Amino acid sequence: MQYKFFIITACAIIALMSIVGYLSVEREKDILYTEAENQGRLLGETLAIPIINDLIYERLGLVEEGGLLDDYILQMFKRKDLSLLYIAVLDEDGKVISHNDISQYGKVYTDPLTHKALAADSTIIQHFAAHGHDALDFGVPLSIGRKRWGTLKFGISLEKEEHEILATLKKIVILTAVFLLIGFAIIVLLSRRFISPIIHLANTMEKMRGDYLDLKVDVRGHDELAILGERFNGMIARIKQANEELRETHEKMGRSEKLASIGILASGVAHEINNPLGGVFNFLQMLKQNCGNPELREKYLDLIKEGLDRIENTVSKLLWMSRKGERAPVDVNIRNAVDSGYSFLEYKMKKGGIAFRNEVPVDLRFAVDVHDFQQLLINLFINSVDAMKGGGILEVKGWREDSRVNIEVIDNGCGIKAEHIGKIFDPFFTTKPAGEGTGLGLWLTYEIIRNYNGDIAVESEPGKGSRFILKFPEEDAA
Repeated sequence: MQYKFFIITACAIIALMSIVGYLSVEREKDILYTEAENQGRLLGETLAIPIINDLIYERLGLVEEGGLLDDYILQMFKRKDLSLLYIAVLDEDGKVISHNDISQYGKVYTDPLTHKALAADSTIIQHFAAHGHDALDFGVPLSIGRKRWGTLKFGISLEKEEHEILATLKKIVILTAVFLLIGFAIIVLLSRRFISPIIHLANTMEKMRGDYLDLKVDVRGHDELAILGERFNGMIARIKQANEELRETHEKMGRSEKLASIGILASGVAHEINNPLGGVFNFLQMLKQNCGNPELREKYLDLIKEGLDRIENTVSKLLWMSRKGERAPVDVNIRNAVDSGYSFLEYKMKKGGIAFRNEVPVDLRFAVDVHDFQQLLINLFINSVDAMKGGGILEVKGWREDSRVNIEVIDNGCGIKAEHIGKIFDPFFTTKPAGEGTGLGLWLTYEIIRNYNGDIAVESEPGKGSRFILKFPEEDAA
């Protein structure tokens, strides 16, 4: 940006000074040329009077022909202040009757400048080039009344004026260079004062992408840029606070959905605990009745231990489901993880007449946090179970394709209406009756998948079921 500013400013100064210089040079040229024309006109009309007198005297025989006139012409030509190129007196036919160069005597001039001068009834000024410089050609009619005695012609060099114009042009060039230096100095000062803080602010904004919000703009002074820096720092602080609140809200919503999932699993958990617990009580009663029989006592103790192990395993699953911890991706066997997720809902599925099929290959593995993966699977399973009120089939498939791990969860339930497809991953969106769903299950699933740079899509047709397709990139695949 600074370089562009330098270039634009330099071009602007050069363009401006070029225009100003051109106008100044042209104005200076017009003034000098006009002044030279006026001086030449005055000179010609002044010289015409004595020349006419000399011509009259010569015609009357009062003076020697050519003697007095030639002396006068030579004296005028030798004057350095007039810058004369030549001076000549012509008769009515253009013949030279007096000239500063004696070799020109008797010649008849037929050039266009002379023709115009001979035909003019008043002083005529014409431009021509001489010795590489501009020059002015003056033609002054030598006449009294209607009587024409001849024409005075002389040329004045404009070399001196050209030198003055060139000197003016040099001054303008020097002035332009001075303005450029001054402009660059001003640009440097403005850059340090205004542009550099803006660039620093822009660079800081560039660095503060995503969640990296630990930088601040160095605020100096009390001007508008300092106020902008303070407002920017305040905005970053508010964004950090908002992100922290959003993160906490996200965690609370995730925990709420986990608790909702646990509530759905409650009936299955009660069954998993009550059955072995009832057996334990029965075995304890049998021990009281047969405490003297060592073989029966050993048998009942083993059965009691087996029942307590089943209860401990079920309680451990609940605690594992509800735990809060940092994400820790590990190499997970997807088939085993699917079976583990099914175990949480096994009772509910069997009770609802839902058959479960795990068709994931035994060697398909994936690097993922176990709790994240279990949570998203359970959310999808619960969604499918709720869609199959009259029983059905829940099927899970998995394969690797195009550097991706693909997982499909398929059910033949009631399906999803077309107008709801685009909303099912929105938080709090649910088609269940009030009190039967939080609307967070599929949203949380979507968030988990997005955290692993994955993608989820759904294909559904009302009355025929739904298919959820999960895709995870190779960088997360093992």
